[in-house]
Amino acid sequence: MSKFESELPKGIYEDIDFAVLLQIAGRMIAQHVETIGKDAGLSAGHMSVLGMIHRKPGLVQSVYGGILAINDATLGRYVDKLEDRGLVLRERCDGDRRTVRLTLTQSGLTYTLASKKRLATLRAEVTGGLGSADISILQENLVTFLAAQGPDQQEA
Repeated sequence: MSKFESELPKGIYEDIDFAVLLQIAGRMIAQHVETIGKDAGLSAGHMSVLGMIHRKPGLVQSVYGGILAINDATLGRYVDKLEDRGLVLRERCDGDRRTVRLTLTQSGLTYTLASKKRLATLRAEVTGGLGSADISILQENLVTFLAAQGPDQQEA
């Protein structure tokens, strides 16, 4: 624990709004993810895109933006960098040349799997000491929350 963290008043988070708590938690987790991507010059946003392509390969680029709540311009910059690094492949669709599907290259898959292993070693730090049952409940509640914010992104 850093000196700054030890100086935080006890109970500081108890009266903070739910949305702000989610933002704070997201930033804290993003710091861990950025540590992993730092060696390759990749941000947490880049790492999120790689992870989502790994989980759901071959979707249309804009669908990834919808899933990750990233605007088209930012997503385009992320994908440009990932493509330049040889981690992601853009494939134009035959029926509509404006539509682009994303997949990982072999290098992208190797990098993503290695990153997942590194994140797994940091899991206790990332999860703040929550037990597996608490993490499961939190994950289930977050899925419910995100699904309620709009329909799950479906490819047309």
